[in-house]
Amino acid sequence: MANPADRFKPYSFSDVEKQYVERIMLDVRKRGDKALLDYTSRPRPFDNVRLTRRQLMVSEKEIKESEERVTVEVKKAILFLMKSVKKVVRLQIKAFQPVVFRGGGFEYSLRLYPIERIGILVPGGRASYASTLVMAAYPAVLVGVKDICILTPPRPDGSVNPAILYAARLMGLGRVYRCNMVAGVGALAFGTESIPRVDKIFGPGNRFVMMAKMIASSYGASIDIPAGPSELVVLADSSADPDLVALDLAAQAEHSPDAFTVLVTNSPRIAKSVKKIFTTLSERLHLKVRLNTYIVGSVREGVEKCNLLAPEHVSLHVENPRAIARQLTVAGTVFLGKYSPPAVGDYASGSNHILPTSGYAKVRGGVTVLDYLRLVSYQSFSMKYVKSVSRHVEALSIAEGLPLHGASVKARLIGRPIL
Repeated sequence: MANPADRFKPYSFSDVEKQYVERIMLDVRKRGDKALLDYTSRPRPFDNVRLTRRQLMVSEKEIKESEERVTVEVKKAILFLMKSVKKVVRLQIKAFQPVVFRGGGFEYSLRLYPIERIGILVPGGRASYASTLVMAAYPAVLVGVKDICILTPPRPDGSVNPAILYAARLMGLGRVYRCNMVAGVGALAFGTESIPRVDKIFGPGNRFVMMAKMIASSYGASIDIPAGPSELVVLADSSADPDLVALDLAAQAEHSPDAFTVLVTNSPRIAKSVKKIFTTLSERLHLKVRLNTYIVGSVREGVEKCNLLAPEHVSLHVENPRAIARQLTVAGTVFLGKYSPPAVGDYASGSNHILPTSGYAKVRGGVTVLDYLRLVSYQSFSMKYVKSVSRHVEALSIAEGLPLHGASVKARLIGRPIL
């Protein structure tokens, strides 16, 4: 039986590990580009790639030439994903239009403005995520963020995956930097000679990158979500196809050895079959992820278990997924039925795949356009309205020991300062 504590949680870091990550970031604040190059050149678990300062930023020529090194199929897939993201973003913008209330001498309005400068982390390592760049950057482009910096780890030969560069070019983004990602978070938080300090940091990463983002937030840089190692909980009943269940779980295990994969089922037969297939796939593909299994008494009990786990993804392999979908209220995103694989959400549907992990689904959902916008409220009062509320302002200001609050209102009513 799995325990929710078996997954990665920010508090599972030891004090030594936290201090180590923070030291790297503070070293970047102190030494700037030199520190970035230093950590990028260090042996594993760093990047083991030596770069010069001029190589930190990917050249315009390298970005332009990336098109020649990307297959037609991948180009089409990136374009399709961009179109899908655009549809979702337009829907979200429609839902978050500016609003105005007027009544009784009180006018209140809300308006949205794009954040000025953001940084985007595009993971490397076991895979290279052009899709994550689209998910993180394209909504920002569409809502009008002016300054976007992209950070991604270099490949062993010092190059950057051409699919990432091609996607950046399609979106009109030319500021791509290659460096170690933990040190890179420090660069985005504090700024260096080459990389500017940003207002907000977006993008997922491994557990150390996630911790770096959380440390950055303590130094004044906002972050999107503490999006760490991938998580998938599958809720399956006896009607489930064990091959499809195992494939979905193993697909998430591809991301990282720290991935959190869970099967919740009321069928011991399904549990046994899925475990066998998952083990075979893991051995064949050298996946080092343990499958956690919960046997529950009913599908309803399984839903409760899913909500308790609060995972990044939930996949419903049950007979009537729509009948229970509304009961699943604590998850980053939910996939309904065997024909809704999470991989489609990763690469095609356009719903953002930067989602809360480590139980953060208890307090928020995935990235939306609101994450790239500042919400500003505007207020206007008539003299009649000020007169009608003045006694309430005065009562509360006196009760809270702030008498000048009340005086500032009363002065307007009598037409002269009260000193």
